[in-house]
Amino acid sequence: MKRRSGKVALRNYVNYVELLIIGSFFLCPCVSMSFSEESSDFIATSEAIRKYSSFLKNKTIFVFPELRENPIKWNDSIPQGKIKNYSIEKPFLLAAQPNEYYVYQLGVWVLKKDAEDIQIEFSDLKDDSGTTIPLTKMTCFNKEGINFKGEAFSKNINVSAGRVQALWLGVNLDGIEKGSYTGSVSVIVDDEKQTIPLQLNISGEVIPNHGYNEGNRLSRLNWLNATVGIDDEITEGYVPVRLEGNIINILGRSLKIAKNGLPASITSFFSNSNQSFDDNGHTIVNQYLRFIIEKENGDIVKLIPGKLNFTHQTPSQIAWKVINKSKEFELECEGLMEFDGFVDYKLKLTSKKEVKVKNIRLEIPVEKENAEYMMGLGHEGGYRTSEWKWKWDQSKNQDMLWVGSVNAGLRVKWKADNYVRPLVNIYYAFGPLNLPESWNNKGKGGVDVMEKNDDVVIDAYSGYREIKAGDVLNFDFELLITPFKLIDNQIKYGDRYYHGGGTNTSVKIENAKKAGANIVNIHHAEDIYPYINYPYLDDNSKELTQLVASAHKEHLRMKYYYTTRELTKNLPEFWAFNSLNGEVIFPGPGNASRTEALHPNGPNEWLVKNLRENYIPAWSSLVKEGKFKGETDLSVITTPDSRLNNFYIAGLDWMVQNMGIDGVYIDDSALDRYTLRRARKIIDKYRPNGRMDLHSWNHFNAWAGYTNCLNLYMELLPYFDLAWIGEGRDYNRLPDHWLVEVSGIPFGITGQMLQDGGNAWRGMVYGITNRAGWTEKVPKHLWEFFDQYSIDDHELIGYWQKDCPVRCSNPMIKSSVFYSEDQLIISVANWNENDEKTAIALDWKGMGLNSANFEMSIPAITDFQEESTRVSLEKMIVPGKKGYLIVLKKKSL
Repeated sequence: MKRRSGKVALRNYVNYVELLIIGSFFLCPCVSMSFSEESSDFIATSEAIRKYSSFLKNKTIFVFPELRENPIKWNDSIPQGKIKNYSIEKPFLLAAQPNEYYVYQLGVWVLKKDAEDIQIEFSDLKDDSGTTIPLTKMTCFNKEGINFKGEAFSKNINVSAGRVQALWLGVNLDGIEKGSYTGSVSVIVDDEKQTIPLQLNISGEVIPNHGYNEGNRLSRLNWLNATVGIDDEITEGYVPVRLEGNIINILGRSLKIAKNGLPASITSFFSNSNQSFDDNGHTIVNQYLRFIIEKENGDIVKLIPGKLNFTHQTPSQIAWKVINKSKEFELECEGLMEFDGFVDYKLKLTSKKEVKVKNIRLEIPVEKENAEYMMGLGHEGGYRTSEWKWKWDQSKNQDMLWVGSVNAGLRVKWKADNYVRPLVNIYYAFGPLNLPESWNNKGKGGVDVMEKNDDVVIDAYSGYREIKAGDVLNFDFELLITPFKLIDNQIKYGDRYYHGGGTNTSVKIENAKKAGANIVNIHHAEDIYPYINYPYLDDNSKELTQLVASAHKEHLRMKYYYTTRELTKNLPEFWAFNSLNGEVIFPGPGNASRTEALHPNGPNEWLVKNLRENYIPAWSSLVKEGKFKGETDLSVITTPDSRLNNFYIAGLDWMVQNMGIDGVYIDDSALDRYTLRRARKIIDKYRPNGRMDLHSWNHFNAWAGYTNCLNLYMELLPYFDLAWIGEGRDYNRLPDHWLVEVSGIPFGITGQMLQDGGNAWRGMVYGITNRAGWTEKVPKHLWEFFDQYSIDDHELIGYWQKDCPVRCSNPMIKSSVFYSEDQLIISVANWNENDEKTAIALDWKGMGLNSANFEMSIPAITDFQEESTRVSLEKMIVPGKKGYLIVLKKKSL
């Protein structure tokens, strides 16, 4: 499945950069290509055919064993000694320790014709006493495994004639006694079977943790099939899914199911700024979602629903199914709702007869009161445009739309059975969206958003088509009901990050303390963390563990950069991952790859000589200090939704338990919601105060397909603590854009500013700051103000709320209030470049407070504002691009 997905993505990429692919024919490796120094013992396969023709003449394949220490790297060459010293009489010797997960290799050289669906056959391994290592403890990672959702799978191994395929095999020695065990492993191609006799000698001390503590053993390859974190339990802070009749209730939201299986209504119970719940609720959808089939003559097909069956229920999800029928069609509606607000619909439409259809569409009526803002389908986050028309376009990473208010919203994502998660960031064109055949309909489909009476109707249409009897179309879609959770004031105001500050980690703890931070993020490309997304090398894990311990002694939490989008070539498992043929390393154009931002002249020489094909070059850096000084980190783009997700989660589990890290920092992730949920469970289990934060570069540009960051990653937000948005962000945008795309408030998380340190005054209107260490703008003194005035004990009432008790007469000035009965903190910011005058009115009666009981001041905050005790709210001048924090404190009796 993964290999097929990679090929589809690559084929899509050809549509955009055909000239580069044509160029690859001139850059692809040939047998005369020189190898790196470590390949000097290898012989090109074409030369080996001539040199050893008499030995090979009756074979269609040549199979040879290899130890884990000598990874088989290239498909056009072979270790010459494997041919010269070939013997099937002597067993291949393997040496392992008790309790180890032991791995080794087979090389399969296909000699004459393409080999399809190569089979691997293990025998039991037995010692002289009859003790057995059963074949159930053995696997070939290239042939079978467990996917990122915990489901077993197998795949075909196909090898072109003349090429060498590395196969990585594993043996689980948990519970196996010391001894010498013999048996065999065979490779079968068509009618030919080649068997390699094996002798596995198990001796020495019992290896702890199956060998996972030592990367160079390659035991961690078993992490590819890890299932840690996969269960039916909910994550911390949420409540189990509850079914009452046909209404599904989750944290702060509910969905009522209609007879046809589609939503009849959707309601949010979050309060106006997502800091508490309302009993009455706020209707998002108050009418049925309408799936409409309109025939060529204008008649509407009348689908009659069958029985609504609830097919599956656990604490984390509920599934249901309804079969809807008419004389022309059968519509199978399968729904799944999870505890975090994710709803998955699979609509399988099967035609019973030949039908000419004018249009098949899905209408989603969103209550206008809760459709004030919009983000997606080419619309930047902010106030909703009264009418918006959009068409499918593969050059754009657009298949989702969020419409909502701050405390009640809905994101819709349209897809079909051909959906493959696209690549993100500057790599989008290499792996763009597979346009859904159903919704797109050869360019006839699109989405219109329009106002109709008291609703805003999202109309996803597909246009005219002729459908034959037996045709199947999948009109699938996803919903995310927002917000996801209550905003945690302790995280919002109490978590203070130190991030960056150079590559010398030895000074970061002290610098963080000086800056007033309590969480330190350690980036890759630093002295003891040189290689991207692999913070547990044998050569640096000890130092990184000590760094975490040092932070804990100073009462600081420490997190590491750790994600899956890029894969360093310096990890021990790199060649094993490469042997999986696109499952882990994305099968891009290889040496022909060009990225304008990072690799305009092509990949690094090492990648050209060694990887050659089926990759995309990504991050690279030269280590400038520390024990790795002079080393180069080169990385490649990975394939989304692969077993690398399992490896990632097992690695996180290992770091949390062995290094004591307090979470991870995730940068423009290729992860899915299931994997991030697993990560959240691990962190919550072992580090109750652990954190996960998301960073994202601004994706609204041609490179990234004009997508919106928070839309792109919205399915992940239930499991993040905050979002750091991001390089390329313009903090001169209007307040509605800030609210939707920067603040995090409509989704129940905390936002933070990044580009050039953001704008501290405008940020405070939403209660957000930047980070220390990344720029010279350090929020230390704002953090001190938070503590001095106990801001986390206040409720933020934003200018966007109808009941906000603070109003400005000037529309370019926005004000929010941090409210408590004893103290008000008014945040005022100017969205103009020039100084502006405004009057600020307070609704004392609405707050239930007496103005005579309060005294007002502007306290001194270094780098933010000067002290003033003579404050006039009726005639206030607010400096351009700046603002104030005004404190109204209850007088002492």
